[in-house]
Amino acid sequence: MIAAAIAVMSERGYSATSVQEVADRVGVLKGSLYHYFSSKEGLLFRILEESHQQNAEIISRVSQLELSAFEELIEYMRQSSTWYLANIERANIFFTESRHLTGDRLAEAQKLGRNFEKHVQKLIALAQESGDVRGDIDHRLISRYVLGSLNSVRLSPNRTGQQLADQTIVDALIDLTRAAIQAPRAQ
Repeated sequence: MIAAAIAVMSERGYSATSVQEVADRVGVLKGSLYHYFSSKEGLLFRILEESHQQNAEIISRVSQLELSAFEELIEYMRQSSTWYLANIERANIFFTESRHLTGDRLAEAQKLGRNFEKHVQKLIALAQESGDVRGDIDHRLISRYVLGSLNSVRLSPNRTGQQLADQTIVDALIDLTRAAIQAPRAQ
């Protein structure tokens, strides 16, 4: 059901997607979907919640590698960007459709997003303390740069005008990030 909802929402956008279209794609009656989800918004929230969970698993997996803060940041970016490129439809929904959430669902999605931002800020601050990341720019600004670059990687295959291998895109993101934020003495 989730895969069908992702496919339909990716093709048509959240607003233009009906629960009936998702049910048709799955091959069940519309009422059957309501057994699992109370509304179309509930279905969207489930997609976003699963996406956050998958990203949290990346954070956990990378933190277990016991790398320096800077190398942990780089490896997190590598694995997250690889995930985005392997899940472009889900990632596009993740970044473009959360605005349709309301109430508690919106608050929860925003909280989950802030947790990722705080994690990246913490890694950058620690890497600045160890001298691996340039210290002349506030860690929050560097964090916005890193997250903006990371979150935009999903657009690369569609907007470059040429087909690039996913690994080429990931490697370029990592190389550019290192060049932009690494402290001069650490290069």
